Amino acid sequence: MTLSSRGGLLIGAAVGSGIAAQTAETGGADLLLAVNAGRMRNMGAPSIASMLPCHGATAMTDAFAAHEILPRVGIPVLLGVNCWDADFDADDVVRRVAEQGFAGAVNFPNATLMPRGMRQLLDRAGRGFRCEIDCLARVQAAGFTALYYCGTKEHARAAAEAGLDMVLLNFGWNAGGSLGHSRRASLEEVGLVARDYAALIRRLHPGVRILLEGGPVVSAEDLGHVAGVAALDGYVGGSTLDRLPYEESVVNRIASYRQAGDHHEHLTRQQETLLRWGQRHGLVGRAKPFRTFLEELEAVSGAGRSVAVTFEPGTPLRPVLSAIDRRGATAPQIDGAEDHGTRIAQRLFGRDLPSGYEDGLLTVPDGEAVVLRDIHLALPAAQRRLARSLASGILVTSRRRRRMKVTARCLFVFERSAQEPAFPAELHPELAALLSGWTVRVPPLRDRIADIPELIEALAERLDLPKGRVPSFTPGALQRLRRHAWPENEAELEALLGRIVGRAPEGEVSGNAVGRLLEAPDRSEEPPARGSEMERRRIVEALWRNDFHRGRTAAALHMSRKTLYNKMTRLGLSD
Repeated sequence: MTLSSRGGLLIGAAVGSGIAAQTAETGGADLLLAVNAGRMRNMGAPSIASMLPCHGATAMTDAFAAHEILPRVGIPVLLGVNCWDADFDADDVVRRVAEQGFAGAVNFPNATLMPRGMRQLLDRAGRGFRCEIDCLARVQAAGFTALYYCGTKEHARAAAEAGLDMVLLNFGWNAGGSLGHSRRASLEEVGLVARDYAALIRRLHPGVRILLEGGPVVSAEDLGHVAGVAALDGYVGGSTLDRLPYEESVVNRIASYRQAGDHHEHLTRQQETLLRWGQRHGLVGRAKPFRTFLEELEAVSGAGRSVAVTFEPGTPLRPVLSAIDRRGATAPQIDGAEDHGTRIAQRLFGRDLPSGYEDGLLTVPDGEAVVLRDIHLALPAAQRRLARSLASGILVTSRRRRRMKVTARCLFVFERSAQEPAFPAELHPELAALLSGWTVRVPPLRDRIADIPELIEALAERLDLPKGRVPSFTPGALQRLRRHAWPENEAELEALLGRIVGRAPEGEVSGNAVGRLLEAPDRSEEPPARGSEMERRRIVEALWRNDFHRGRTAAALHMSRKTLYNKMTRLGLSD
């Protein structure tokens, strides 16, 4: 049987239920693969469960393929064939395909997806990849379609020599989603390997059709990237066509229902005025913890005395300082972690000179705000002197004992998590007593999750993003943002926005995309890899692709075994 595409690549779907098959046909799939992995996904298990001894693969596949899929679709259906059954018989496979009306067969579950050691055991038992190729060759000889799952160069050569007309290059289980595997190979690596395998197969069997499945290829963009490197005839989607879209769809639908029931709390005129006051200083949000914070902030801003602010890492401090004091955002700063003791004392208290007194920040004539970061790291004597000067409003100079009026307003800031006490243990008790009751804690982002959409809009406006570049999120994506812990607070949200804008997404950003971006490490501040590090990564990836067989790895890297051994020893990979 000859399969035809509706245009462009031949698209197949590995399914496990009637609804998945019908939806795939409606979406334009050219063929279906009825395989037990699809059934396991429909049962809520990961695809890899299809390889485990937890059920009879043949009985399971035959049942749903014949009764759920064949009666409901009009496109070709390939039956998943398990060669590991105790009573497996290739001729019986041909008979089942013919009698039940399947278009052909595909080897699934298969040896390709097994670890190398298990593949060797299956080969020795006569149930490995050669048994699968022989079975599919008989199916093809009987006039049906045979699709061979291929994962190594040895398998590719054997399939081509057997004359199989369709070969599916598989690069492992799909990444992404709640049950997906982590990526171990990049799209570039998959493209290069696929190109090498395809060239080998076509050299031995020019009429073959080569399809791709699995690994890091999750989206249409991923497929286009790989297809640009390797000449492919088609693509088969498993998790990418049923599990991932289903997860995204259901999450979006439930999240949208939940949002439909989320009524904005009716705010009083006084609360609305408070929010506008915060917005003038760059403080955006409406959540209850944030409103409570704004109330406290407004109260201390009008007091005119020294106050303390505690915040978690990644929280923007400039708007808070601006709200407390109109000069706070641009006020001079003293950092207890960076300035040594003598410098802190001179900057704060000034010093006596033969010609007179040099004012410090506490006693400048016009008076101004002074931001003191982590002052608990300063010398205890300096902390005590500062506390007594602020409490009395008088600074007594150290030598001539002059009495100077304190004109500055001190804004103390401490980076503290919500689980820690407001003040560090090293803060002098007199300073702690002075600031007690006059401390404002900025709520972390995880306590005001409802403000995230508004914060994203404010970030986009502050960054002057064109309107067309401001991302919109699906309900599922917003739900994913709300579930995140945000350990780096607004700084992490801004970094996420940068990743999204940098990828120039079309349409709404999905929950799966948000999940991948939140988990992606930020390498912008990492130093560039040295030549030896890049070479080490290249060898490790090649070893992994070749099951750590050093001879095959050397051939893949186009070097001799001796050269590979020497490089591995030099790079610390010989053990």
